[in-house]
Order: sequence, then structure tokens, then C-alpha cells
Amino acid sequence: MRSRIKSTAALAAITITVGAGLVGLAGRADAKQTPLPLTCDGQQFTVRVNSSNSSPNGGWSVGQIVDGGTGHGIPTKISSTVVDDLHPQTQFTSEQLKGRGNANHNQPTINCDLPPISGMLRDFIDPATTLPDDISLDDPATLTITVTVVRQP
Repeated sequence: MRSRIKSTAALAAITITVGAGLVGLAGRADAKQTPLPLTCDGQQFTVRVNSSNSSPNGGWSVGQIVDGGTGHGIPTKISSTVVDDLHPQTQFTSEQLKGRGNANHNQPTINCDLPPISGMLRDFIDPATTLPDDISLDDPATLTITVTVVRQP
């Protein structure tokens, strides 16, 4: 099981974009690197990812495990959900697939979760979004992010 979890490092740097949810971004190999905590199948890791916001291929890049194991991996899907905490309702979901969903080339994948991010609903969705009457942009909200990766030794 531990060897499958090596794939947790396959995460591009994550940035939240208003109205679009989240986008995995990574830049050149010499770009500034950022540590990122992940939980994969209950195991904790820290991965090193590029923090550059540019990429000729849409921001999908390899990450490297720096704590909790060894290896690297390639992200194939990034999913996010924004929940209004005051009224436990999902207000936004997003799913981005690399290579139109064919990026894993039938290789085994594993799902990894970033720590939840808390804020106000306005931090995670487009302020022009029409909301139900009982929901406010000032409501507390939580963003959860799951990254699916292909393991590489």
C-alpha cells in the first residue's frame, strides 16, 4: 500500500480562481517551489510543487514527495467542492481532467486530499452568482480539494 501512496506527490500548485473553482498550476523546473501537505489513504505526505502560474500545457506538472515517503506522480484530475457551512449545502463543484480524461493511460491512480480551506463563500465563488434566498456571500464556507494522481517511482 505504501508504494501506491508514493503517487501523492503528483500535484501541481493549487490556486483558487474566482468563478472557476481551482486550477492546478505549475511552471518551469526552475520556478519557485512550495511545500504542500496531502493525505492519501490516511497517510500524511508533504509534496514539493512549483508555484509559478504559467505553463504551456495548461498547468499540469509532476510533484515530488519530500516528507512521508519517496517518489513522484502526475496529476490526472483535480476536483473541488465549496460547501456553505451555515447551511450545509454544496454551492459549487469543479472537476478538471487532464488529457480529456485519458491522461492516466490505464495506470493505477490514488486520490489525495489537501487540508480543507475555510473562508467566506465570496472567497470561493463568483460574487455575481445567483444564490438561494437563505444563502449569503458572507456565510462561512469550506473548500475541499482532491487530486487524482498516477504513481511513479
